[in-house]
Amino acid sequence: MSLNDTISAIATPLGYSGIGIVRMSGSQSISVAKKIFQPPQDRKINWKSSFTIHYGWIINPKTGEYVDEVLLTLMRAPKTYTREDIVEINCHGGSVSLRKILNLTLKWGARLAEPGEFTKRAFLNGRIDLTQAESVLDIVQAKTEKGLEAALNQLEGGLSKKINFLEEEIIKLLSDFEAEIDFAYEDIKFLSPKEAKKHLYKILVDINSLLEMNQMDKIYREGVKVVITGKPNVGKSTLLNALLQRERAIVTPIPGTTRDTIEEMINIKGFPLRIIDTAGLKKTKNAVEKEALERTYLKLEEADITLLMLDGSLPLNGEDNYLFKKIKKRETLAVINKIDLPQRIDKEKVVSLFPEEKIIEISAKEEINLQKLIQKVANLMLKEIVPSFSDSRITVNLRQKKILEKVKKNINRALQGIDKNLPRELISFELREGLKRLGEITGKEINEKILNNIFSHFCIGK
Repeated sequence: MSLNDTISAIATPLGYSGIGIVRMSGSQSISVAKKIFQPPQDRKINWKSSFTIHYGWIINPKTGEYVDEVLLTLMRAPKTYTREDIVEINCHGGSVSLRKILNLTLKWGARLAEPGEFTKRAFLNGRIDLTQAESVLDIVQAKTEKGLEAALNQLEGGLSKKINFLEEEIIKLLSDFEAEIDFAYEDIKFLSPKEAKKHLYKILVDINSLLEMNQMDKIYREGVKVVITGKPNVGKSTLLNALLQRERAIVTPIPGTTRDTIEEMINIKGFPLRIIDTAGLKKTKNAVEKEALERTYLKLEEADITLLMLDGSLPLNGEDNYLFKKIKKRETLAVINKIDLPQRIDKEKVVSLFPEEKIIEISAKEEINLQKLIQKVANLMLKEIVPSFSDSRITVNLRQKKILEKVKKNINRALQGIDKNLPRELISFELREGLKRLGEITGKEINEKILNNIFSHFCIGK
């Protein structure tokens, strides 16, 4: 990849839409646009202008063929997304016109952009740091409003500020240690071991707080896992369809219809919930059913919240009792289904096993009390699953988490060095290593291989 190249890509999904965009960035963007764009005869374009939109046509300069009627947007460096000259061609959203326009830009001076190269250039040209660059992908992939809010906060520098603060704290401490090394025999007051440890403990608290925020990132990316379980024919698939408001799972009166897990995403209170319908739990010798049960048990282990469905129209039996022992009670809601039918379930037994706030009676088929169930799921999620962060809009992804864990080890080794009265040079080494690693989060310290890996997950037009 060369920053001297002018790059081009389709910036909108291929398909049928009202508008499609071909984007160019680089020093030759406007030169290429001049070759393929034709305004109406009575209009002249000031090609030196910036943030202007011009009506006209894209043509093939060799044949004079008209390709599409477009709006051409000119954006002059440095006040652009990449800090380079940018041209955006807004055409009709058909895949044929988009590809023909893209091919013309490639033929007349641009090259095809690599995945994420526009955002990569924004980073390399100093407009954003690496955490902000990563947040661009989070914005594109946000599943809910809260996920979008967190990503936008990252783009505004929310995590960067936290990392910069940590760097400043380490630099202050490192400066004192190195001054003590250089001016050990001068009449200067340095931090005592007790004071130095106090500063290091404060840094550890801040690092631990950031590490906890990885859980929020996981929730925004993967969703809170809500597993629907129960014995066969209790109404699990009917509940899934009712929550989704569409027929996603096959529903029949025959027990055991669901043989595999079915996963769908819904939005509750701004958080993505991954609803997982599982096979009914029962004893079986059938090989296929055994495999389905193994998958159900695996999903139960992974569940953040379990909806244990009970058939209110039937007495509790051994299969129900087995489930009572199998599940994790803390994150479970007991869902008594089929209240539209005469009730035969032993409710006293259910009440003895679950607190009242974790029991809900519904009819999935008639959609009775579904909103109450959703509210109970939301309450449980916000109380037990989603941590109460001081700023839940800040998230830490897996790459950043791994780096912070290494920084934490550096700080802990510095603390041990003070306790063991090791030379200040060894303690300073750990602090410098920690400082260098923090720079990997924001991109101050980064190698090409890691950078390419990060941006490879982006779409080509971004």
